[in-house]
Amino acid sequence: MPVTENDLTLDRELAQICGLIPLLRLVTPTNVTQARDQFFSGIDEPTFEYRELPDLTDLKSRVEAINSQQADDPVIASLVEGLLENVKLRLRILANRGTESFFLDSVELFGSVEDTTLELAQLILARERASSPKHETVSALEFAEAARSEIDLYRSSYPEIRAEVRVSETTPGVMVEGGNLYVGAETRIAKTRVVQLLQHEIGTHVVTFENGLFQPLHILSLGLAHYDELQEALGVVAEFLAGGLHFGRLRILAYRVVAARMRGDGAPFRETFQTLSTFGCAKGTAFITTMRAYRAGGMTKDAIYLRGLVRLLEYIAAGGDLEQLYIGKISFEAVPLIQELRERGVLSEPPLRPRFLDFNGASARLNKIQNGLSVLELGAAN
Repeated sequence: MPVTENDLTLDRELAQICGLIPLLRLVTPTNVTQARDQFFSGIDEPTFEYRELPDLTDLKSRVEAINSQQADDPVIASLVEGLLENVKLRLRILANRGTESFFLDSVELFGSVEDTTLELAQLILARERASSPKHETVSALEFAEAARSEIDLYRSSYPEIRAEVRVSETTPGVMVEGGNLYVGAETRIAKTRVVQLLQHEIGTHVVTFENGLFQPLHILSLGLAHYDELQEALGVVAEFLAGGLHFGRLRILAYRVVAARMRGDGAPFRETFQTLSTFGCAKGTAFITTMRAYRAGGMTKDAIYLRGLVRLLEYIAAGGDLEQLYIGKISFEAVPLIQELRERGVLSEPPLRPRFLDFNGASARLNKIQNGLSVLELGAAN
């Protein structure tokens, strides 16, 4: 069943607006290295700098001009309505960047750090920390080249793939935004982590972008309302299926929850950094984790990795179809609506299937999740 011209017009306008507000890049500092050096020299509150914002007034006017009730398809109307409210919130967040209101808005967007999520993080951190030997690392340029090779493997079956890999002087770590992979120029990644990280960033985030763009509804490529939690959970599960999840990786997710909760409780930057250090978090990782929770005024986004992982494991154990979740950047709540659109022929079979699903041992690992593997068991079930 084809999408009507009216619904396509609504979709394209909203998708274009979403593409103009890359939230993560706009709230991630561009001077992390300098701010880290400031902090380690004794300054308690590092000063962060950010990218220039787009014309928020113009974008707000364009959003307000969209009426979801004009959609012909009631399911599409529901998806558009939810995303419209979400985009309005993102614009408000950006307008409040660097203020306390930014943090309050981020709670509205990503949720608070619930006691259950914090308790799970504390259980993870209470586990005896295994000694971690020094691992050989790869540079940003080496990782970028591996990422390009990974994308080329997908391109061999789907030449239309648009993803690019960019090494950036102003990006800390690794992130996907707008279907492109950004690698911080100073980033070094343990060689043992390269495969898993590629499957998280490319096998999940890039694949869902491309699959969403293939659909008649382009909003699936840039993300439905509250898509982040499912996306990041899928990324972590990809790491597990691609070769196993070391318990140290779960500790990173737990550190993020603790930092987000401490920011919510009003703890100063240095106090949060020191708390992470007492849990055994390495100095550099503790700074980056704290930065992620305090950037632009404070964000609770980092709690969604662990919270979403719990939900995704429960979904799979209850018989949920993992593969259908890669059709685009969808949310947990939207799964039934997306399934309805697929059954009615509004959406097509996506062109890309994550490669890690066919990795050696992936089926056995997925079977463990289907049989009820918990988060705490995930790091030991390699």
